[in-house]
Amino acid sequence: MPCLWLGNACTEHMVDRMDLLTQNDFDGILFAMKRLVWLMRDGDALVLPRPVPDDFLHHVAQHTGISPALIHVIAPDADLLTQDLLHSKEILGRLRELVTPDWEFCPYIHDRGAEVFARELGLVTGSRFVAEGGAELLNSKVVFRALAAGAGFAVPDGIPCRTTEDLLRTLHRLLAAHPAVILKRDRAVGGHGNTVITTDPDLEGTGAQRTIVLGDPADDEQVLKEAGLTTTHAPQGEIVLEVFHPDCTSVYVEVDCPEHGEAVVLNGGQLRTDRHPPVLAGLALPPRSVPGPAWEHFTSEALRMARFLQSLGYRGLASIDAVIDQAGNVWFNEVNARLGGSTHLHHIAKTLVGPDWTDSHVLISRFNVRAPALARLLRAMREHGLAWDSRHGHGIVIASDDTAATGNIEYVVLAHNHDEASDLEDQLTGLLVQYDS
Repeated sequence: MPCLWLGNACTEHMVDRMDLLTQNDFDGILFAMKRLVWLMRDGDALVLPRPVPDDFLHHVAQHTGISPALIHVIAPDADLLTQDLLHSKEILGRLRELVTPDWEFCPYIHDRGAEVFARELGLVTGSRFVAEGGAELLNSKVVFRALAAGAGFAVPDGIPCRTTEDLLRTLHRLLAAHPAVILKRDRAVGGHGNTVITTDPDLEGTGAQRTIVLGDPADDEQVLKEAGLTTTHAPQGEIVLEVFHPDCTSVYVEVDCPEHGEAVVLNGGQLRTDRHPPVLAGLALPPRSVPGPAWEHFTSEALRMARFLQSLGYRGLASIDAVIDQAGNVWFNEVNARLGGSTHLHHIAKTLVGPDWTDSHVLISRFNVRAPALARLLRAMREHGLAWDSRHGHGIVIASDDTAATGNIEYVVLAHNHDEASDLEDQLTGLLVQYDS
């Protein structure tokens, strides 16, 4: 049956304050949602905020085998898919002429807005838990800590904070025993709202947008300003304050919680970060620097968590995140109950290599990479022997293209081992430097 894909990232059900989103945020949302093109099949429809460039669509079609003439991309050229826009004649009106009740519904996140939209089209969505906002509950860092701790999963020491009293008492207690803590907004995405607070000026706050170094642990003014809490409520949303583990490795697994059958692990890996700022920049599948016993423990516990999500009534894909500290301890920090940052990567690898691609290949990705126009880049990749070559089973494809608007791409390297992948990536980096100079 055809599928209706909905690129509804950063909705009012995903973030606490949509009014605080910037143009860079909007550009990042579109960048991520273009990845959904890789998941499409002939006959499918995709709703996005802005159009997909023809060069990128044809690049994807070349590898997936879809026909651009047989898919439907509805993109009104806006910053976000607001509820008003989704229910407009431009989107809902067009879909009513196309979608029938037997279509599958695949939103980026199945929040309440997506449920209302699906019902307007007469689509059956399956899980009552999800229909009532269950995915949003699981995406809340505050709710996640309570559920995970109650089910016996290891979470970093800390507490969700709603008021300045919660915050300050927890901050002082944690900094008395640890060199750093991390402040995370309850409902934010992509590391936004993550701030490391430390008394060590040499500490690197990997995974955070900002690091606050306290000359005096009793200096609360900067922290209070960053948290945005008051003595009575949280006008910008609640925050989680928990121990930050320096030099840890951030890892994830993507799981599928089906309507019928056991939950399964689809893929897993570690997060790659830039240095300035030290935030998420890509993924490595499988992980490149995680000890075997720690990885086995993490994946085993993540599968147990997936079964726990199923027991609550969650259905669909989810990404389960954790950090592994220097001692090999695994600390779970959130669940993204939606399509994740590896969903398209796993699909690309399955398409190019096969369903058992992890038996023979590794994958690395990087996004927000400066690049020339896509057609020019693809031509140069072919000329330098970097483009995906099915005969040799290695090469690079472009996972998302935004060169026309922001000058950025996301690339995916598939190779037989990490050394081969690193060599291909280094060659591409050198090529991109030539174009940028």
